[in-house]
Amino acid sequence: MKTLIFVAAIALLPAISAAQSRSAEDTAVRQAIADHYFKAHATGSGDALKGMFVDEGRMMWVQDGQLRVRTSADYIGGFNGTPPPDEAKRVRKVLMTDVSGDVAIAKVELDYPDTRFVDYFTLAKLGGEWKIIHKTFQRYPKTPAPAK
Repeated sequence: MKTLIFVAAIALLPAISAAQSRSAEDTAVRQAIADHYFKAHATGSGDALKGMFVDEGRMMWVQDGQLRVRTSADYIGGFNGTPPPDEAKRVRKVLMTDVSGDVAIAKVELDYPDTRFVDYFTLAKLGGEWKIIHKTFQRYPKTPAPAK
């Protein structure tokens, strides 16, 4: 019986090792998003995103039934350099990641007082760093609470 358990444990080592590696990359993807994307939103400055989005990257969303597209440079340039006045009420979190080698996806939530956004990112590990190559998002406006 001990031999069978030992053989089973040895057989599982590659899977355990791979899971630990995925875990480290998962953490790296999440950290890259927090260090760059969340920081840009919190500060109102696109500087944190320079180098995080690849030049060829695109942001896409649906508005009024039409696909809208923006370049990474246009997106980064759209930040006004001022933190939002309601910054203390904003919550940002990475909901999910899936890493496969040098590519990954991430689902992110930006929960703001008036709007909730769900962002989907495609990332690639380039030069040892995780970079955003594509962003798609959905906006969910919040309705004001009824007056009491």
